Amino acid sequence: MSDEPVEVVAMGKKSRRPDHIPALKAIKKIKRSPFIVADIEAALHDDVHVPCAVGFLVVKPGEDLASKSEYYIETYFSEDNDFSISDFKKRSERMMLDFIERLAAVVSDEKEIRTVYFHNFSRYDGIIVTRAFTSQIGKYSFQTVMRKHKMYELKVYRGNEKKKLLFRIRDSYLLLPAALNNLAQDLCPKLGSKGTIPYEKLRLEYLPEIGQQLLAYLKQDIRLLGGVMLKAQEIYWNLYKIDIVDTITLSSLALSIFRMHYYDPKSWPIHIPTRNQERFIWRGYYGHADVYKPYGYNLYYYNVNSLYPFIMKTFPMPGERGSQDGTSGIII
Repeated sequence: MSDEPVEVVAMGKKSRRPDHIPALKAIKKIKRSPFIVADIEAALHDDVHVPCAVGFLVVKPGEDLASKSEYYIETYFSEDNDFSISDFKKRSERMMLDFIERLAAVVSDEKEIRTVYFHNFSRYDGIIVTRAFTSQIGKYSFQTVMRKHKMYELKVYRGNEKKKLLFRIRDSYLLLPAALNNLAQDLCPKLGSKGTIPYEKLRLEYLPEIGQQLLAYLKQDIRLLGGVMLKAQEIYWNLYKIDIVDTITLSSLALSIFRMHYYDPKSWPIHIPTRNQERFIWRGYYGHADVYKPYGYNLYYYNVNSLYPFIMKTFPMPGERGSQDGTSGIII
């Protein structure tokens, strides 16, 4: 039996796709793109989260958000319609419709703006926003990019023809995966910190009472998100001449930076296997399991923020007695 490696023969028609990942050319953009940041607050009604406040802010590169008045942030509150619409869910639907209509008008006027960011859109906010668009099918059409139950992008078109994009909604958390308050402290501390809101009062019966506080909380979240995204956009642009608006996730951003500035396909190409080659490689993978029984003496056990919860038991080592306080033995 020969020890020489077996050459995998490509079968079938020759594919038109490249056999290796190509490098990226430098982007010809001469300036960064403006964008919109938005946020939603919901109240619990009949055990369902119903949106009660929403707002957005237009952010342009080079702006100082700390000097901008809060009136630049447009907000909508469901209880502003409490006299004309008696049902809370109907008021919420009207509020979301007003928000969508205004958002569409702004991006239509601002020709360069096509991207809207929510922090945590891929899960919570995306469900609420998509629900609002489904009630407007015919007037708007949309297309989602989903993966593993996460909504990576929501593309919105006017009417039923998906030819001209109106705007796209993305999740800023997929680009900057951290809590908004922590990001703000690191990237734009002069904008202040995230506010507080008594979430136990986010119910229909308390909304008139906490309305002003809720809108102030919403505006600060939007301001912080705008400052965080603006600073992150500036950093990546200055270092790599890449606009974060052109990527959806942090992984795609990192890959773009690598392919544009560090990847050499001539010397070290990253090959793309054919289907036959891929199947051949996978046949070389076999199941494998290891069992480790670490042990120690006089140990201190720590759990960092419950990131790695486990059940810990101690047993005496063979031929000896375990200590009464459980500081020696095997951990399983």
